[in-house]
Amino acid sequence: MSEAFKEPVFTSIPFRPEPAAALRRAAPRRASPWKGFFAGALLSGATMIASAAVILCGWEVVRIASAASVFTIREIRFHGLVHVSEPDLLAASGLRVGANLFALDLSAATRRMERDPWVAAARLSRRFPGTVDVELVEHRPRAQVQLGAVYLVDDLGRAFKRAAPGDPADLPLVTGLSRDEWTRDRAAAQLRLYRALQLVDAWRDEGLAPASLSQVRVDDDAGLTAFSREGTSVQEIRFGEHDLRMKLRRLVKVRAALAVRGERAVRIDLDNPARPDWASAQLAAQER
Repeated sequence: MSEAFKEPVFTSIPFRPEPAAALRRAAPRRASPWKGFFAGALLSGATMIASAAVILCGWEVVRIASAASVFTIREIRFHGLVHVSEPDLLAASGLRVGANLFALDLSAATRRMERDPWVAAARLSRRFPGTVDVELVEHRPRAQVQLGAVYLVDDLGRAFKRAAPGDPADLPLVTGLSRDEWTRDRAAAQLRLYRALQLVDAWRDEGLAPASLSQVRVDDDAGLTAFSREGTSVQEIRFGEHDLRMKLRRLVKVRAALAVRGERAVRIDLDNPARPDWASAQLAAQER
């Protein structure tokens, strides 16, 4: 008896491509290096051309504006003038009516103005179509200081100008500082000068006549001694180093008490470390 017929069995095997071919299809395409180079060069070139065009246009605008009569300087306005004169500043700075506003070198004109010893700072600005505004800050003279020659001192303790005829003459004179000390150790000398200015300010603030304070001496021990005009005579007042305002108020009381008694002091010492609330006075000789 013959064996029964059996149908063949077919098995499906999935298709697997060759690894090398699959990797070649999956890999991204590599861009050409020359393509990026030419794109960057084209962009840089366009940027350079645009920048050059802007610069050329700007130069052309400035050239036209520098020749246009509408931008001619018709007025120069000064603000803050007290001691320095307008003609002197105009001559020093080179500013003049009739020049072109665009052709003006503001930085150079500012530097030339600030060479004037009275000028602490200057600021120049254009006001179109034809005006220049000049804002000045001048030194404010507060005293004079003896440093070989006599110099004017501002409220910040800066000796900014050698005293000359026509300068304010009713300022107290600070003495006791040498030219050598000022040159050798400017910071220390300026600090001592500033202490003298504190006495000048306190003298005024306490109601004493500013014009009566003729001299402030900076002593070797860092203390201060003032010389005040009292009629036709001069009164010496020793303040020391500390508590200037308190000692000034005590000075007012001492003077008032002496006036009640019909007496006058040629020297008053307000610096008594052992008894700070005491004051001693050397009386003037009584006239017969």
